[in-house]
Amino acid sequence: MGFHKTGTTSAQAFLRANAKHLWPVMALGLRQQLEPVLFATRGFSTWRDPLSLEKIRRRFADYLAGLDLGRKRGLLVSCEELAGHMAGRSGLPSYGATPEIAQVLEACVVERFGADAELTFAFTTRAPGPWMRSAWAEHVKSSRMELDFDAFAEANPEAADFEAVLAATRAVVQAPVEAFRLEEISGAAFGPATPLLDLMRLPGSRRTRLQPPRHMNRRRDPETLDQLLTLNRSELDKEALKRAKDALLGR
Repeated sequence: MGFHKTGTTSAQAFLRANAKHLWPVMALGLRQQLEPVLFATRGFSTWRDPLSLEKIRRRFADYLAGLDLGRKRGLLVSCEELAGHMAGRSGLPSYGATPEIAQVLEACVVERFGADAELTFAFTTRAPGPWMRSAWAEHVKSSRMELDFDAFAEANPEAADFEAVLAATRAVVQAPVEAFRLEEISGAAFGPATPLLDLMRLPGSRRTRLQPPRHMNRRRDPETLDQLLTLNRSELDKEALKRAKDALLGR
């Protein structure tokens, strides 16, 4: 379910690349399938209003209703934006919305598959210092973040407090909430996707067919980040800023 900058992009790329081998065992719900739900989770993390929460419920329920798992397949849903926007955005100092989102998602699963459905919430985490550095770099690249790293860290002291979010989530859901540190799973056989395959009980005979993982979404070098920050602080309008960033990043 989260969090950003903890190997989630690499895990999802691995799952997508190996979908044909995983399909007989599990259905995959990734960003492409979940976009209406993600629009609502991002909205709720910003506004924290009942209407956005209801949108999450209806859209996730609609997604689940459209699935045909048969009698033998499980379901693996993976996208960090299920936890809402990445913490550290303007007006979003933490992942405080995540527990309420998880509570709604759980209710939808129970309604669709019954109270006996086996559900686990899985989160990947990261040491606060490296996470803050990586999150700042992503904000500089993807938004109009004008703060340097020190100012960003000072303004968002709760952004990397994953333990508090996990504890709050465990307090409101019935399903187990598992957490895996990126530092401990990045070297596993299938990288950050390894604990997901373990939770889905993927047999060893099928694992031998899987393509190896690739590291995705690497942080830009300091010089490039400085140039991006300068662009963010410029007088360029939104479209001109996007063009300048695309040119700098070779997109």
